Amino acid sequence: MQAPDTPCLICEKAIMYLWPDHVLEDGGVPSNLNNAVDIDIVGSYGSSFDLNVYHAIICDDCLDKAIQRRRVTFIKSYL
Repeated sequence: MQAPDTPCLICEKAIMYLWPDHVLEDGGVPSNLNNAVDIDIVGSYGSSFDLNVYHAIICDDCLDKAIQRRRVTFIKSYL
């Protein structure tokens, strides 16, 4: 099974996987994106999407722009 090509949530640029043939044991797609990040979006109280969890991909260019415009807040690094 091959990992699917996925567009950036913002600009819809095609995002490629570094190792496209690698699939997790549970059938999920691994997080090995080339110049992009995968994110989980969780709906909270007050939203019509409350308690729903979604997965999306944002390319590094769009994420950088969002950070520079202060639309995304840096929380911590795992390094």
